[in-house]
Amino acid sequence: MPVIKIFTADPVTAAQAEAMGRDMEQLCLGLLRAKPSAIQIAFLPAVMARGAPSLLEMHYRAQPFRDAAALAGFMDGAERSLRKHLGRVPRIRCFSVDAVGLSALN
Repeated sequence: MPVIKIFTADPVTAAQAEAMGRDMEQLCLGLLRAKPSAIQIAFLPAVMARGAPSLLEMHYRAQPFRDAAALAGFMDGAERSLRKHLGRVPRIRCFSVDAVGLSALN
């Protein structure tokens, strides 16, 4: 499931989106053991009135193997990617979703 949304005040070029998308996909496949077809990554322009100039939110299906160490690795890798490709230190928030509370289509 991982659904990753990256909000940023700066426009993201196609090359930046592709590079960061590739990085996020590898983090999801490796650390979070996600199925390739379940990974969703979106870049959203935003007016950042307060706080960090970029925000990454990830929602993921809770699984025993997606523990604190896996999430720490994901967040470290995501921060490196956004620093490298956007030159920004993002605020990162990860939210687990229990399968009981999840309804999904497609």
